[in-house]
Amino acid sequence: FVNNYQQFVYVLCVNILNDKEVAEEITQDVLIKCIERIDQFKGQSKLKTWVYTVARNETFNYIRIKKLETLTITNSIENKYQSEDITTHINQNDLKHLIGLNFNKLPFDQKEILTLFYLEEFSLKEIAETTQLSESNVRVKLYRARETFRAVLSEKDITLLNQLRHE
Repeated sequence: FVNNYQQFVYVLCVNILNDKEVAEEITQDVLIKCIERIDQFKGQSKLKTWVYTVARNETFNYIRIKKLETLTITNSIENKYQSEDITTHINQNDLKHLIGLNFNKLPFDQKEILTLFYLEEFSLKEIAETTQLSESNVRVKLYRARETFRAVLSEKDITLLNQLRHE
């Protein structure tokens, strides 16, 4: 169980908190809680969906208790990409940082929906169960998240991505 879900839970916690140490602690707490309460899993959804829900709730409980700000953008990364000619020093890691930086500009609910749909490959129904939204609401939020992400990418970033695709 731990081997199957540890990384999954950790990534969720890091995405919400932007704090690796706290994310590690919450990941451990979530895995223990899931193991202790496995009898509460009713099988109405996938086990991964249930684990995600537990992890999400635990992380938000931590935020409520600690009153943390959930979004921080690293100025050093942001400043690195403010130069006029970004194509002269970009590499694969820089590209990941650039995309991550723009992704982090999205509100958490939009990042969550995009992550669940594209990276975790949850169905609309599974996302609806996890977020406690209707499927039609998830569909609308997914559309809006895509549009927001497109808008967040500056023209310079889009040009850069197109150039990298053609190299």
